[in-house]
Amino acid sequence: MKTRLRCLVAVAGLFTVTAFADCEMPSLVAEIPDGARATEAELLAVQAEVTAYIAAMDRYIACENEELAAGGEDATAEFLFRMSTRIESARNEVDAIATNFNDQVNAFRATRQTTTIAPQPAQPGFLLQ
Repeated sequence: MKTRLRCLVAVAGLFTVTAFADCEMPSLVAEIPDGARATEAELLAVQAEVTAYIAAMDRYIACENEELAAGGEDATAEFLFRMSTRIESARNEVDAIATNFNDQVNAFRATRQTTTIAPQPAQPGFLLQ
């Protein structure tokens, strides 16, 4: 009986490993250039890469959530912890990539402000309050 139980546990373990193989984490964005030095073309190229990465991570997180739900009520605490950690880590990674990209876009915009255009003087009859 114990041998039979061990075989069932081993087979169940194989299905668990197979299920995890379905959720493939996408590769990180290669590199987000420094917005203060990057060209618009470089940032637009990275924007496409970041957008594709976020979409792929959304699919990965959805897959991991499905795996978590598939564990059901009989899932072990270790399984629940591992899956929750994976999902939280993936979300944190997406947030970090998006924040970094947005920071670089803001840096790009800040360094591209034109300073050669003089402010317009107040129109005649315009009173400052």
